[in-house]
Formats: sequence, structure tokens, C-alpha cells
Amino acid sequence: MALARTFRGAVLVAVGALASAGCSSSQVPTARSTPTAAPSHAFPLTLSDDEGVRVTVPSAPRRIVTFAPADTEIVFALGLGSRLVGVSYHQFDDYPPAATAIPEVGGPNTAPSIEKVVALHPDLLLVTAGGQDWKGHLRQLGIPVFTTNATSFDDALHDIRTLGEVTGAEPAADRLAASMASQAAAIAQRVSAESGVSCFLDLGGLYTVGPNDFPFDLLGRAGCDPVTASATTSYPQWQKDELVKEDPAVYLFTSDSGDTVHGIESDAQLASIAAVTKGQVYSIDSDLISRPGPRLVQGITALARALHPDAFG
Repeated sequence: MALARTFRGAVLVAVGALASAGCSSSQVPTARSTPTAAPSHAFPLTLSDDEGVRVTVPSAPRRIVTFAPADTEIVFALGLGSRLVGVSYHQFDDYPPAATAIPEVGGPNTAPSIEKVVALHPDLLLVTAGGQDWKGHLRQLGIPVFTTNATSFDDALHDIRTLGEVTGAEPAADRLAASMASQAAAIAQRVSAESGVSCFLDLGGLYTVGPNDFPFDLLGRAGCDPVTASATTSYPQWQKDELVKEDPAVYLFTSDSGDTVHGIESDAQLASIAAVTKGQVYSIDSDLISRPGPRLVQGITALARALHPDAFG
């Protein structure tokens, strides 16, 4: 299960995880040098996060720490990069490039260092699901900890708007979410004229994605009928005999999976599936489909290009 956890780590984020494939309309907004002004009437603000915790933010945050690469990307996209004083780990908090100059508060597969977080004097910590012990500890120290956990593309847009509210950047968040929704709809329109394509997404070691998490939703939006639709968990491990039976037309693997096109195509057990016999095996940039942030539309575009190249010719 380690490989599935590696991919999930980027989604959950103490850790990290489909190149900018896409038309110009899917470019990510660049961070502005001047932070978005916070509306004076918005604070103090109390909201329930995705774990049902009531979180009060006394005033517009000026010192933000993120423990999720997606949240880091969102903060920059909202024009608040200058307020970001801490990130999780540079191996994964690597976009935009400016994020790699911000102090780390954790490491791979770890909880954040309480001492490092406290030393940064944050007035808001943005995180994803899990880690109740350290979250509770930080809350006891008076640091507002706000959790988001997207389970679909629409949920990711909702979370962006929510983080805009929590950080006092509602107008920028609304614009970003609206732009992403419009771009995703345009992609769906392009692929809607194409015939459905069955596909399999390999996260490494045949760990894949089931219907309970947002990468599965991205596949559907890109025009794929995942052969893993029957999965009952978010990140199950598939078997080669199952793949042979289901015969996916397209085989997708993530860039951090350890797979290669040659390795998949030369696998004797997979030699008969349609994706291999027709040369429909493609690598997808992991970060674009694992981080529920501003680049998700680029991820959908990358998937759609692989699944329906004629629609993007």
C-alpha cells in the first residue's frame, strides 16, 4: 500500500503528487506581488472545516503556514504568497518555484514540527485530513488550524472559495474557482462529442483510484470510463488478471509511479490489453491530478489529451 500512500500523500499533504498540457485557457493565475486586501467586515470569522471543527480566525491572516502542497498553490494563486511563512516540505511544496524559498515545517511522511510551526508565529495553519493529535496540540497553543479535504473537482472549487473566505481573499477565490469551472466545462464539451474510452490509472504497483476520491472524478471529466468503477476503497490495488479481463483502451500511469511506457508495454501479462496493443500507454504529471488546487484544470486537460487526442488536435 506504500505506493498508493505516496500518491495520497500529495493529496493529503504532509507529503506530495497529472506537464502543463493544455490550451492557453487553462493557465494558472500568477501570484501578485501585493496581497489581496481583506474586507474589514469579514473578521472575526468562525467556520466549520471539513472535519467538522469550528475554527475561529480573529483577523485577516498575515502569517500563514500550509501543510499541503495544494494549499500552498492556492495561497499563491490568491495573491497571498507574501503572507506564506511556512510550508510542509520542499520536495512536494515546489510550486510555484517561490514556495521552495519558504521555511519547511515538516518532512516526508511526518507530522509538522510543533516547534517549527510555533516559531513562525502563524495566525493560520492550512492542512488536509488526518493528524488529529498534532492539530489538537497546535489548537491548544492558540493557532487556528483549518482543514479541507476535497473528494471531487466541485468540492475542490468549494474549498478554494472557502480558503478565500478564511484568508480574506474572497473576490480572488471566487474568480479563480469560476475560471476553473468554466475551463473544465469547456474541456467536457470538447470530449463530449467523442466516443467513451475505458481507461486504467496506475499510481505505481497497480495501485489505482476508486470512485471515492477526486482523481477518479477528473478521469470522468476528461472523457474516461475507468475500469476501476467497482472499487470500494479510494486507492485499491488492482490485479493484472483483472486488467486483462477489463481490457482498458488507454493505460495511464503517474509520473511518480516508477513505471515507464516500455516497462508496461513489455509486461508479458499485459501484452494482450487494447491499450498496449494499440500503443495507448501514457504518463501523466502526478502533481496535476493529485493536488486539489489551481492546476487541476491542467490535469484534466492532460488526461483528456491522452484519452481523446483528436479532440485537441
